[in-house]
Amino acid sequence: MFVLLMLIALFLMMRGMFKIVLPVLVLLLIVRVLFGGLMLLLSPHFLGTVLVIAFIVWLVKASRGPRFN
Repeated sequence: MFVLLMLIALFLMMRGMFKIVLPVLVLLLIVRVLFGGLMLLLSPHFLGTVLVIAFIVWLVKASRGPRFN
């Protein structure tokens, strides 16, 4: 599949249509990165990991007690 996409891109570049194709590919890449980041943020595994780390940090800070200078 990757080789086919590369051959198509090479053909389009040789034909001089990369002015049209390149912005579309860049736009698709940006949309894919943004969508992937959103899916990561909404993932239960990611949220669970963040909650566990936040709880551990809170527990360590609470166990040290108040510090008065």
